Amino acid sequence: MTYLLWRLTARNLKVFFKEKANVFFALLAPLIVLALYVLFLGRIQIDGILAALGDGASAAAETAVQSFCNSWMLAGALSCACITVPLCACGVMVTDKTRGITSDFLASPVPRWAPAASYFVSVVLAGLAIGGAVLGICFVWLAVSGSWYLSAADVFGCIGTVILSVLSSSAFLTFIIGFIRTQGAFMGVNVIFGTVIGFLIGAYMPIGYFPLGVQYFTLFIPGSWSAGMFRNFIMRGALEEVARATSQPFADALGSEFSMTLNGFGTELGLPVMAAVLAGSVVLFAALALLAARLKKRRSVRAGTIEQHAGTREQHAGKKEKKEKEGTEK
Repeated sequence: MTYLLWRLTARNLKVFFKEKANVFFALLAPLIVLALYVLFLGRIQIDGILAALGDGASAAAETAVQSFCNSWMLAGALSCACITVPLCACGVMVTDKTRGITSDFLASPVPRWAPAASYFVSVVLAGLAIGGAVLGICFVWLAVSGSWYLSAADVFGCIGTVILSVLSSSAFLTFIIGFIRTQGAFMGVNVIFGTVIGFLIGAYMPIGYFPLGVQYFTLFIPGSWSAGMFRNFIMRGALEEVARATSQPFADALGSEFSMTLNGFGTELGLPVMAAVLAGSVVLFAALALLAARLKKRRSVRAGTIEQHAGTREQHAGKKEKKEKEGTEK
């Protein structure tokens, strides 16, 4: 069974990576975050923070603020990648439905759980592969730009967050995409979700800038919690440097403004709560996916039973008609 699961998973990964457009659209949201930051958002944010410091801002403060903004941008890009890559990888599920491959699986001697499990595993592996590559690029960016303030614990925290974020996104998206049956519907979800998600998780602008109702709404999106974890690990060292170059109260206010903590209906939610909620979302959506699969199985069995009874009735009706015909001929 393990070999079967691996072969189906490898097949799904080959289908996904064969289409280069899949990888491009999976990375489109992080690329948009990067482009917006490089073109104008970065300079606006840095100038705004320095303006709050006044004319007495030192060169060290300017360097620390720039490093902090760089870290915030990379945390947003990485958060987007951990969502959009699993989303695009879910396209294999929809493609198989439209081509009738899912029906072929049902008609073959393959266990019913194997195709569904292979879809989930392939989505996770695709997310980890590309998400890990994006994380490596983020580390290189920080080092080259002189913004590296990460400790060893921060590095391992980022790696763990990538794994947890991909698992959460994969469980959530395989559950949602499982109800989509046409390629057009999936493309619509992909475009809308991929466009909006950057705003909702605070990748384009800090969540603290949103109205209070929108801030509360983002709490129901698993990506918001993973984005908060990335910010804590990637931005923590830069924020400490800001505190040394300016003052601790200013650094605390800056960290709160840039969503290093989340507003949980009036309560500040920190890193431990974010990790717990994200881990809970994995369990929740995995359970929902299993429940949906079980309901689909019962529905298919019931439909098969109804068809069998209908066939039996038709068979009896045919025999009865044959006997009546024979009696008439005699």
